[in-house]
Amino acid sequence: MNNITFNKSDFIGLASGTTLLTAFIYTLAQGLV
Repeated sequence: MNNITFNKSDFIGLASGTTLLTAFIYTLAQGLV
């Protein structure tokens, strides 16, 4: 149970970090153009 909860939380954190990184790169690319 605990292991599943940890994995789920870790997955959400990873997805959130990836989304933030993608948004940052997209904004940076728009600034260069």
